Amino acid sequence: MLKMFRCLLAFAVLPAAALAQVTTDTHALDALKTTPAPAPATAPRAKPKPATRPSHRTPAHKTTAPAAPVKKPPPPLPPGPPANPVIAPPPFVMPAHPPPPPPPVPVKPDAPGAAQALPGQLERITFGPGSSDLNPATAEAIRQIAATAIAHPELLVTITAWAAGNNDDPSTPRRISLDRALAARAVLINAGVISERIHAVAKGFADPGAGPIDRVDIAISAPGGTPAPAKPASSPAPASR
Repeated sequence: MLKMFRCLLAFAVLPAAALAQVTTDTHALDALKTTPAPAPATAPRAKPKPATRPSHRTPAHKTTAPAAPVKKPPPPLPPGPPANPVIAPPPFVMPAHPPPPPPPVPVKPDAPGAAQALPGQLERITFGPGSSDLNPATAEAIRQIAATAIAHPELLVTITAWAAGNNDDPSTPRRISLDRALAARAVLINAGVISERIHAVAKGFADPGAGPIDRVDIAISAPGGTPAPAKPASSPAPASR
């Protein structure tokens, strides 16, 4: 009986001892765990290269020499010199509001002077030395010129005045000739000729060999200097004294 008990005891102790001798190595279990392999690194995508335009440059090994410039033939020479330019006179414009006329020129019956009609619509008015006074004959001759100018509105009137003097005192004959030109101009304007059609020039000292020294020449001409149709010359009017 005792022997059977010992056997049962040994049988009961044996599994406990066997279980007591079984140990677990956790490190071995850790070694058995499979770690996921790292994902392979993906290479960065290469940027697409921009499309290059075809170059029109000639490669270095295909350079060509520059073409020689084409020489143009010289222009033909003109057959002759160019014609002289023709400058047209400025157009005449009638003013909308004409300026007031100058005061009437006093006519002195005893003023020396005479009127003489010359060829080419030219009237010569003479004066006494150092004077710019008009007498009835010379004033009437200027009014006749005004009537011709009014009848032909396309014509211009030019007054050229001279006076006696010398080269040592040029201002005195210039002043006297200006007074004579303005006197003739005033008669024309008061007779109805507009001032824009009258051109007055004071020459001053006159050459004694060119005619009477104390005089005024009044000419009627077309624009550009073309003389008006000539009228027959008349004998000098008697001087009024």
